[in-house]
Amino acid sequence: MSGLGLLAAAIPLPSAQAEAPYMFQDDFDGPAGSAPNPANWSVQNWQDDVWPPVASQYRDDRRNVFLDGNSNLVLLATKEDDQYFSGKVRGNWRVPMGHTWEARAKLDCLTSGAWPAYWAVNEDPLPDGEVDIFEFYGNRSWAPGTTVHAASNGKTWESKSIAGLIDGGWHNWRMRWDEDGFKFWRDYVDGAKPYFTVPPKPIPVHGNPTDLRWPFNNPGYWMSPMFTLAVGGPGGGDPSLGNFPAAMLIDWIRIW
Repeated sequence: MSGLGLLAAAIPLPSAQAEAPYMFQDDFDGPAGSAPNPANWSVQNWQDDVWPPVASQYRDDRRNVFLDGNSNLVLLATKEDDQYFSGKVRGNWRVPMGHTWEARAKLDCLTSGAWPAYWAVNEDPLPDGEVDIFEFYGNRSWAPGTTVHAASNGKTWESKSIAGLIDGGWHNWRMRWDEDGFKFWRDYVDGAKPYFTVPPKPIPVHGNPTDLRWPFNNPGYWMSPMFTLAVGGPGGGDPSLGNFPAAMLIDWIRIW
């Protein structure tokens, strides 16, 4: 994924958050049915490397990834005959340590078979790692969660169940990533304590306690934001038990 770069423009924060300029923001303004700004986002169609595989095909199609004309990005999971389709977008910029991320989202997809997520990922081969700011599992076996993965092997993580924080309303999801690790809030207000904190302590690979991972403080390490709505797979479960179409809406994202 070489060639990504930080956006040069700095956009002022509202007065309530005037600590610093935005590194990046997108309010998803645009005509209904249009694609998200290609300068800001790549609509991806590669499948997730999971087992069992997801049932849906990600595609760059305005039936699945589009602006709704009301300043929202929509990822829509659909069923066409016996095939499911859905959407995945990745931000075209690299964010280093020392910034706050926040996105406002609504989950009209809390159904069996759906697997929506807002996450941050480093797509260079090494060091890897990702942070799932929120993730809902339609398999009904796993509680929704916020998870820091110190490796992409599925065995190296610190996680927090957020079953009481996930619903179908609009919410602001905030992450602070700095030299002290990660902090997470839903609907942040001044002085609020994070619902989850992960210090910069190496995490052992499950089953191999001497193999310790923590790439997030490495010099030059970066992550890019992702929004995905998968169908099926280990997180979504059986989509035949769910109701489709199902949508994930994003009102805005801001990083400063």
